[in-house]
Amino acid sequence: MIFWVRLTSDFGHFNGNPMAFPSPSTHFPPLLPLQAKVGLVAPSRWAAREDMDVFARKLAQWGFEVVIHDQCHLRDGTLAGSDAARAEALMDMFADPSIRPIFCVRGGTGATLLLDRLDYDLIAANPKPFVGFSDITVLLNAITARTGMVTFHGPMEWNFLPEQADERTENALFAMIMEGEDNRVLSLPDVEVDVEGVAQGPLIGGNLCMLQTMIGTPYDWSAQDGILFFEDVEEPLYKIERMLTHLRLAGKFEGVRAVLVGEMVDILDEKPDLDPAEHTIYGTSLKDIVRKHVPPEVPLAFNVPCGHGRHLMTFPVGASVALTLQQGQSTMVVPL
Repeated sequence: MIFWVRLTSDFGHFNGNPMAFPSPSTHFPPLLPLQAKVGLVAPSRWAAREDMDVFARKLAQWGFEVVIHDQCHLRDGTLAGSDAARAEALMDMFADPSIRPIFCVRGGTGATLLLDRLDYDLIAANPKPFVGFSDITVLLNAITARTGMVTFHGPMEWNFLPEQADERTENALFAMIMEGEDNRVLSLPDVEVDVEGVAQGPLIGGNLCMLQTMIGTPYDWSAQDGILFFEDVEEPLYKIERMLTHLRLAGKFEGVRAVLVGEMVDILDEKPDLDPAEHTIYGTSLKDIVRKHVPPEVPLAFNVPCGHGRHLMTFPVGASVALTLQQGQSTMVVPL
């Protein structure tokens, strides 16, 4: 069953800069018109009802009618209901023709348990924007790989709570998924460019831990001839190095055309209040770890707003994009 919330308001519009661009091999789902009906679903952890209400009200301010699947109110330990209930809810949202975009309420853990429970043919037959990040990384990449439909690495309920909300995050989301110009131009002036360059190819990535989890499964991914982005949160540097080593040994950096490192938030080694008697600093920096594993000629940038920081840009997973990394003038062009 589905719990309905009818909320409406006005919304802004995006104006991008059109430019010539070849058609991507994947396809975008239909983008959103005014007054679309949006669905909220919880494939991972459960979320507090009051937090979902905040999310629903914010979506309403952009003119959406909000539909909260009642699965969002289930609790099974840390998860939002059983694996079957969470998979069924996601399929309900794709099957409902009145729902246009689907927003994931929360990440955390649990999304990998749904991968072999989804009907990818049904999803392919009902294309619509699917948005989330963190644990949702596995669903984004699996859906794109199995259906050819671009998915969106973008904000969830957590990003709209008062202590976390950032107007740039909100504007970037709707600029990407709403009807508008033929191309979106994302400005990245504050990224830390380590190796300048230009690159073009499919955009692949998400949470580093979840990307590592998918390696060797039927839902594995490839960034060959593409642009790889990754981020993580609350991990010590030795674990980040271990994950990147796994990616390198699995060939994930072979043929990659550019690498974007998101905000690596709350890296445990960098916390000033660590007790040295209980925690040994790894002894090298995040940047040096990344440089060790990414081929030196590959364009590389750090501090890209695609992680657990307050500013989260919405990245279209699977879309062919044109990237320019130049100190203070970096951009990503996304054709639709």
